[in-house]
Amino acid sequence: MIDYAKLAGKEIQGLSPYVPGKPVKELERELGIEKAVKLASNENPLGPSPKVIKAVADFLPEMSRYPYGDVFYLRTRLASKLGISADRLIFGTGSNEIIELAMRTFLARDEHVMSPSPSFSVYGIIAQAMRASCRWIPVRSDFSFDFEALAANIDDKTRIIFLGNPNNPTGTYFSQEALEAFMQKVPAETIVVLDEAYCEYVDAPDFPDTLKMQKSYPNLMIMRTFSKAYGLAALRVGYCIADPIAIDMMNRVRQPFNTNMAAQIAAEAALEDTDHLKKVIRENRMGKAYLYGEFEKLGFEYIPTQANFILVKTGEGERIFKELLKKGVIVRYLGPGLKDYIRVSIGTEEENKVFIEQLKAVL
Repeated sequence: MIDYAKLAGKEIQGLSPYVPGKPVKELERELGIEKAVKLASNENPLGPSPKVIKAVADFLPEMSRYPYGDVFYLRTRLASKLGISADRLIFGTGSNEIIELAMRTFLARDEHVMSPSPSFSVYGIIAQAMRASCRWIPVRSDFSFDFEALAANIDDKTRIIFLGNPNNPTGTYFSQEALEAFMQKVPAETIVVLDEAYCEYVDAPDFPDTLKMQKSYPNLMIMRTFSKAYGLAALRVGYCIADPIAIDMMNRVRQPFNTNMAAQIAAEAALEDTDHLKKVIRENRMGKAYLYGEFEKLGFEYIPTQANFILVKTGEGERIFKELLKKGVIVRYLGPGLKDYIRVSIGTEEENKVFIEQLKAVL
């Protein structure tokens, strides 16, 4: 009898895979509730632009055709918007595939990646799946990145450093000054990947101008996505901005037709509707201010956020999460490392009010 676990090896056996939440409709069925409020996955509660919906609907009769393998039109449009050459862009099935492409292209088995902790668990999952590892460097007590510790832990086997800015699940960010000081300590052969999935929501005036920084630091890569502020999470389209030679190497590893055609068309339409994006950002900031105020009334500590979610210290995070779930409000419990916290996505005005009402009820 074949032993698939043995064939996979200890690295794969030891993986703790990313666990997604159940579909909302299934939870409603199981719990006997209606109109559940999902505030667990940092999704855009306003959804995509109406222009996106029309563009995708117009495309549907063409779904029998393969997508543009080089993402030609979206690449051209995005390069123009960013003011860069098109050969500095690569696209993937959300940021997850970009993370995997970077590791498959540049990471050897005896090397490792590095990231502050807590941060996006997928960095470690993909590294371990590749028979490599992720070196997690604890954040400071206020959840800010400890750049001194990060720099001190770099060695000749540190190939890629992932920095979420804003960081998930904390919502914290680091400044231009902090990043500049850190980059001066990073060896030229070590790649620094800035995960800017939530950058559209940022209002901090000292947030790094990373596109400009790439001129001085060719080992700097930038990841962004259309899943969050643009509301295209279901279609999965992310991208990376990097040195043209780095992009060329990653394209040699990338699977053909990896970015589906509906995603390409939707993302291009989303870029055109700047008014919708402004509305999304405005609603997020209003929701953030409302939730801050309610948490303060409840006496809860929270981490000021630059994203579309808030990490709030409720105490007994797992119990609060489970009790809210019974009442049809889905938030995120992040495990023993953050046992006193829950992470709540900022929803619509109505969803935020329902969350606060039910939070008070379960306390």
